[in-house]
Amino acid sequence: MTKHLTKPILSRRQLIKAIVLAKITTFSLLTSAANKPPKKSIRIRTREEVSYQDEPFLGRNCGKCLLYQGDGLCVILEDPVSLNGWCSQWVPGTIG
Repeated sequence: MTKHLTKPILSRRQLIKAIVLAKITTFSLLTSAANKPPKKSIRIRTREEVSYQDEPFLGRNCGKCLLYQGDGLCVILEDPVSLNGWCSQWVPGTIG
């Protein structure tokens, strides 16, 4: 009985080259992705676009909004806001 040896699809040298190339490609993709600045997913709006007013509306105000960051800053508005202000994009800070 004779043993039938089949030729491997890749030689050992080709396999090592493929592994090294895959690692280099993965490393370069990861480092290039890490160096890119993150995309802004929130569009900054003007007061007019969101119908901003300096008075609360039905008990809703910026101080109770999820988008309010404190110190007069809002996530979606370019201008400072009043703690007692309100706009059409108001989101409750807590649910329930």
